Amino acid sequence: MLMSLNVVTLVGRAGRDPEVKYFESGSVVCKLTLAVNRPTRNSDTPDWFNLGVTR
Repeated sequence: MLMSLNVVTLVGRAGRDPEVKYFESGSVVCKLTLAVNRPTRNSDTPDWFNLGVTR
């Protein structure tokens, strides 16, 4: 089975302060929520994304 990688760019506003955790292994994890408005939708309600970013 072939695997593929999708790249997604989200532009929005942070819903709250990010949570950053540092591990003894040197890894870093950041969790945050992002509110994104769709330009094609006539609603004031944003789409919310729960994100986890690692390094």
